[in-house]
Parts: sequence; structure tokens; C-alpha cells
Amino acid sequence: MSETATADQTNTRQYLILGAVSTIISVVLVPLAGLISIYSSYKIHGKTRKVYTYLMGGIGAASVLVWVAYLMTL
Repeated sequence: MSETATADQTNTRQYLILGAVSTIISVVLVPLAGLISIYSSYKIHGKTRKVYTYLMGGIGAASVLVWVAYLMTL
């Protein structure tokens, strides 16, 4: 396996872990972490199963949108 393929797999794994953690944080603690999960899902789209990217991006976007809607009602 070439060095570039190994580095690409490592980056994909890092973005997948970062996206999963930020998705959980965005739902539980800080909704702005959803932006990180959206970015991570964008970076790994096409390199992993699409269901992972759609779940991370969708949940992250939903938490950000709910937070913005809440702020607009204040």
C-alpha cells in the first residue's frame, strides 16, 4: 500500500471520529459543534459509506438550525 493511500485513510478516520464526537456534542451541549460535524461529513463524503456522512451532516445541521430558531425567538 502506498504512503499516500495510508495517509488518506488516516485522514478519513480522523474526520469520521471528529464528526461523530462533534455530532454528539452538538446534540447534548453546544449546538455550534454541528458546524464541525457538517464540515467533517463533507470531507469524508465519497470515502466512507454515505449513511455516515448523511447522518453526521444531517444531525449537525438540525442542531444548528434548532439553535438558530431558538435564538430568533428570544
